[in-house]
Amino acid sequence: SKSKGNGIDPLEIIESGYGADALRTYISFMAPPDVESPWNSDGLPSCYRFINRAWTMAQEFNETDGAVEEGQDKEILQATHKAIEKVTTDIEAIKYNTAIAAMMTLVNDLHKIKEDDTYASPAWQFALESLVQLMAPFAPHAAEELWRDLGHGDSIHISHWPELDEQ
Repeated sequence: SKSKGNGIDPLEIIESGYGADALRTYISFMAPPDVESPWNSDGLPSCYRFINRAWTMAQEFNETDGAVEEGQDKEILQATHKAIEKVTTDIEAIKYNTAIAAMMTLVNDLHKIKEDDTYASPAWQFALESLVQLMAPFAPHAAEELWRDLGHGDSIHISHWPELDEQ
Protein backbone atom coordinates (compact mmCIF):
# COMPACT_ATOMS: atom_id res chain seq x y z
CA SER A 1 0.00 0.00 0.00
CA LYS A 2 1.05 3.57 -0.45
CA SER A 3 0.61 4.39 3.23
CA LYS A 4 2.99 1.62 4.26
CA GLY A 5 5.47 2.42 1.52
CA ASN A 6 5.53 -1.11 0.15
CA GLY A 7 3.96 -0.35 -3.24
CA ILE A 8 5.33 -1.66 -6.50
CA ASP A 9 6.62 0.90 -8.98
CA PRO A 10 5.46 -0.13 -12.46
CA LEU A 11 8.33 1.79 -14.06
CA GLU A 12 10.85 -0.45 -12.30
CA ILE A 13 9.26 -3.52 -13.87
CA ILE A 14 8.89 -1.90 -17.28
CA GLU A 15 12.48 -0.67 -17.29
CA SER A 16 13.82 -4.02 -16.06
CA GLY A 17 13.18 -5.38 -19.54
CA TYR A 18 9.69 -6.81 -19.33
CA GLY A 19 7.94 -3.80 -20.82
CA ALA A 20 4.50 -2.34 -20.33
CA ASP A 21 2.66 -5.05 -22.28
CA ALA A 22 4.01 -7.90 -20.16
CA LEU A 23 3.13 -5.96 -17.01
CA ARG A 24 -0.42 -5.18 -18.22
CA THR A 25 -0.92 -8.78 -19.26
CA TYR A 26 0.40 -10.12 -15.98
CA ILE A 27 -1.79 -7.80 -13.88
CA SER A 28 -4.83 -9.09 -15.79
CA PHE A 29 -3.57 -12.68 -15.52
CA MET A 30 -2.85 -12.68 -11.75
CA ALA A 31 -6.44 -13.14 -10.59
CA PRO A 32 -9.98 -12.08 -11.48
CA PRO A 33 -10.51 -8.34 -10.87
CA ASP A 34 -12.93 -8.98 -8.01
CA VAL A 35 -10.45 -11.12 -6.06
CA GLU A 36 -7.78 -9.48 -3.93
CA SER A 37 -4.38 -10.85 -4.67
CA PRO A 38 -1.03 -9.87 -3.12
CA TRP A 39 1.60 -8.77 -5.60
CA ASN A 40 3.90 -11.55 -6.66
CA SER A 41 6.03 -11.08 -9.73
CA ASP A 42 6.76 -14.79 -10.19
CA GLY A 43 4.32 -15.08 -13.13
CA LEU A 44 5.60 -12.01 -14.95
CA PRO A 45 8.22 -13.95 -16.97
CA SER A 46 5.51 -16.31 -18.31
CA CYS A 47 3.50 -13.39 -19.68
CA TYR A 48 6.67 -11.95 -21.18
CA ARG A 49 7.45 -15.32 -22.85
CA PHE A 50 3.88 -15.57 -24.16
CA ILE A 51 4.14 -12.18 -25.89
CA ASN A 52 7.59 -13.03 -27.25
CA ARG A 53 6.44 -16.38 -28.64
CA ALA A 54 3.53 -14.69 -30.41
CA TRP A 55 5.95 -12.05 -31.71
CA THR A 56 8.40 -14.68 -32.97
CA MET A 57 5.68 -16.66 -34.75
CA ALA A 58 4.41 -13.53 -36.53
CA GLN A 59 7.95 -12.56 -37.56
CA GLU A 60 8.68 -16.07 -38.86
CA PHE A 61 5.43 -15.97 -40.81
CA ASN A 62 6.46 -12.66 -42.37
CA GLU A 63 9.77 -14.18 -43.47
CA THR A 64 8.05 -16.86 -45.58
CA ASP A 65 8.15 -16.44 -49.32
CA GLY A 66 4.35 -16.30 -49.65
CA ALA A 67 4.01 -19.62 -51.49
CA VAL A 68 0.80 -21.36 -50.49
CA GLU A 69 1.02 -25.07 -49.69
CA GLU A 70 -1.27 -27.69 -48.27
CA GLY A 71 -0.88 -27.66 -44.53
CA GLN A 72 -2.66 -28.58 -41.37
CA ASP A 73 -5.41 -26.03 -41.93
CA LYS A 74 -8.08 -27.89 -39.98
CA GLU A 75 -5.93 -28.13 -36.84
CA ILE A 76 -4.89 -24.48 -37.10
CA LEU A 77 -8.43 -23.25 -37.61
CA GLN A 78 -9.87 -25.43 -34.82
CA ALA A 79 -7.31 -24.16 -32.32
CA THR A 80 -7.86 -20.56 -33.40
CA HIS A 81 -11.65 -20.65 -33.28
CA LYS A 82 -11.58 -22.42 -29.91
CA ALA A 83 -9.45 -19.54 -28.59
CA ILE A 84 -11.69 -16.90 -30.19
CA GLU A 85 -14.72 -18.40 -28.47
CA LYS A 86 -13.03 -18.72 -25.06
CA VAL A 87 -11.39 -15.28 -25.07
CA THR A 88 -14.55 -13.54 -26.27
CA THR A 89 -16.69 -15.24 -23.63
CA ASP A 90 -14.16 -14.61 -20.86
CA ILE A 91 -13.66 -10.94 -21.70
CA GLU A 92 -17.41 -10.39 -21.66
CA ALA A 93 -17.56 -12.14 -18.25
CA ILE A 94 -14.57 -10.09 -17.01
CA LYS A 95 -12.48 -13.24 -16.55
CA TYR A 96 -9.30 -11.80 -17.99
CA ASN A 97 -7.02 -14.37 -16.38
CA THR A 98 -8.69 -17.27 -18.18
CA ALA A 99 -8.86 -15.28 -21.43
CA ILE A 100 -5.09 -14.83 -21.28
CA ALA A 101 -4.66 -18.52 -20.42
CA ALA A 102 -6.66 -19.39 -23.56
CA MET A 103 -4.35 -17.21 -25.67
CA MET A 104 -1.32 -18.89 -24.11
CA THR A 105 -2.85 -22.26 -25.00
CA LEU A 106 -3.39 -21.07 -28.58
CA VAL A 107 0.25 -20.00 -28.87
CA ASN A 108 1.35 -23.40 -27.52
CA ASP A 109 -0.98 -25.24 -29.92
CA LEU A 110 0.20 -23.22 -32.90
CA HIS A 111 3.81 -23.78 -31.88
CA LYS A 112 3.24 -27.57 -31.81
CA ILE A 113 1.50 -27.45 -35.20
CA LYS A 114 4.36 -25.36 -36.60
CA GLU A 115 6.81 -28.15 -35.80
CA ASP A 116 5.04 -30.31 -38.41
CA ASP A 117 3.86 -27.62 -40.83
CA THR A 118 5.06 -24.59 -42.75
CA TYR A 119 3.77 -21.06 -42.49
CA ALA A 120 2.77 -21.21 -46.16
CA SER A 121 -0.89 -21.98 -45.50
CA PRO A 122 -3.61 -19.30 -45.62
CA ALA A 123 -4.85 -20.58 -42.26
CA TRP A 124 -1.68 -19.24 -40.64
CA GLN A 125 -2.50 -15.68 -41.72
CA PHE A 126 -5.95 -15.97 -40.14
CA ALA A 127 -4.61 -17.63 -36.98
CA LEU A 128 -1.90 -15.04 -36.39
CA GLU A 129 -4.16 -12.09 -37.17
CA SER A 130 -6.79 -13.49 -34.80
CA LEU A 131 -4.20 -14.06 -32.07
CA VAL A 132 -2.97 -10.48 -32.38
CA GLN A 133 -6.54 -9.16 -32.24
CA LEU A 134 -7.21 -11.22 -29.12
CA MET A 135 -4.00 -9.92 -27.53
CA ALA A 136 -4.78 -6.26 -28.24
CA PRO A 137 -6.76 -5.47 -25.05
CA PHE A 138 -3.94 -6.85 -22.89
CA ALA A 139 -0.76 -6.14 -24.89
CA PRO A 140 -1.74 -3.13 -27.00
CA HIS A 141 1.75 -2.00 -28.00
CA ALA A 142 2.96 -5.38 -29.25
CA ALA A 143 -0.39 -6.05 -30.91
CA GLU A 144 -0.26 -2.75 -32.79
CA GLU A 145 3.21 -3.47 -34.16
CA LEU A 146 2.38 -7.06 -35.06
CA TRP A 147 -0.82 -5.93 -36.79
CA ARG A 148 1.19 -3.62 -39.03
CA ASP A 149 3.81 -6.34 -39.60
CA LEU A 150 1.00 -8.64 -40.77
CA GLY A 151 0.20 -6.15 -43.52
CA HIS A 152 -2.46 -3.85 -42.11
CA GLY A 153 -2.28 -0.09 -42.50
CA ASP A 154 -4.96 0.74 -39.97
CA SER A 155 -4.77 0.44 -36.21
CA ILE A 156 -5.64 -2.87 -34.61
CA HIS A 157 -7.69 -0.96 -32.08
CA ILE A 158 -10.20 0.07 -34.73
CA SER A 159 -10.27 -3.28 -36.53
CA HIS A 160 -13.05 -5.82 -36.09
CA TRP A 161 -12.96 -8.54 -33.45
CA PRO A 162 -12.19 -11.99 -34.94
CA GLU A 163 -15.35 -13.82 -35.94
CA LEU A 164 -16.06 -17.26 -34.58
CA ASP A 165 -16.83 -20.08 -36.99
CA GLU A 166 -18.45 -22.78 -34.88
CA GLN A 167 -17.71 -25.48 -37.46
